[in-house]
Amino acid sequence: MQTDTGGDGTAVGGNAGWIVAMDVGGSGSRLSAELMGARHPGTGDSISFTLEGDPVKIGPEGSNAAQVVRGLCETFLYWVKNAEYHFESPPVVHAAAVGATGLTSVVPSTAEIHDVMGSMLRTNRTAVAGDALTAHMGALRGRPGAVLSVGTGAVAFSFDQNGRWRRADGWGHLLGDLGAGVWVGSEALRAATAAHDGRPRGGSQRLLNVAVQKLGPVPSWPAQLYMSNDRAAKLASFAPAVMAAAEDGDPIANTILTEAGRHLAATLATALSPEIPQLASITGRLAHRPSPLTESLYENLMLERPGVRLVPSDGSPLDGAKVLARKLANDASSVVGYRPWLTVRVDGRHTTTEHSDAGADMFSSMATSQFSATELPDVLPNTPGMT
Repeated sequence: MQTDTGGDGTAVGGNAGWIVAMDVGGSGSRLSAELMGARHPGTGDSISFTLEGDPVKIGPEGSNAAQVVRGLCETFLYWVKNAEYHFESPPVVHAAAVGATGLTSVVPSTAEIHDVMGSMLRTNRTAVAGDALTAHMGALRGRPGAVLSVGTGAVAFSFDQNGRWRRADGWGHLLGDLGAGVWVGSEALRAATAAHDGRPRGGSQRLLNVAVQKLGPVPSWPAQLYMSNDRAAKLASFAPAVMAAAEDGDPIANTILTEAGRHLAATLATALSPEIPQLASITGRLAHRPSPLTESLYENLMLERPGVRLVPSDGSPLDGAKVLARKLANDASSVVGYRPWLTVRVDGRHTTTEHSDAGADMFSSMATSQFSATELPDVLPNTPGMT
């Protein structure tokens, strides 16, 4: 836990109220709370703290995101009750927002997450969003524009001045996620099998060696991958090996990453339709390390959208959840739902101003990925060239 409060038991709060934001993903979860309308009695600084919680797990019935949110809320309530400063308990919570991985694929019920936040925090303003959407809110701090999130999967969200959202890709490794970690890993294994077969084009002995060390004999690969319930993660775990091979001069790895950049540029350009302000940012581990992928991405984006202003990410998905919670607290009508990626509940009802992504609803039952759009799975041990 991190906190900027401290002291000798002085009462803090009065008519103040908390803004609570959460980010729940496959590698862990965090809660950030800020007390609006009150200042640290000793320093005059704002009062806020951050707590950490359990990672999301995927079971036969889907994600346990609601359970993780409940655990974070319990920890928040415990902290407020037992802090050195005497905060009002139960606390007044103006609004709460959460960004969750797998929201449109493996989260059984967004309503349950709304219910948990509403009942435990006693707030009548809640928002539940996909982590790629909160990544947008964090990267651009709520400004209109487009954000590309690249990790295991790839998805771009854009947002205009009228509160309308648009999505490009994010269809999972069978239908999309072009240029993402799962796509790069798939291409790496194709290059490995080409080398194994002795095909005259497209083979990489370097990638074959890495894949054999990780997966074992080539004939065993189909059963390992086709029958796996974490196939996307296994495929994406090869992406760092491709980056390392390209650095060492492997031409096939270089080609894979260059083509990945083209795909990602097309995804971001698609989200940056003409009615969207031409402001963009890119988040996710795969696109932050200089490589043929990033070079190709930037070059092709400028060809497709020459007027775009590309800016560094201004914050994390947790920061995006904070932006969402503050907007909801200050002016609930300014937060426009985008079902199923973002649902907003005020006074026990979903907001009437809401758009929908019908395509996402059609595929919402598909297990597109168990990982965040901005995360890569942990690298498996004993894999040469992986960083």
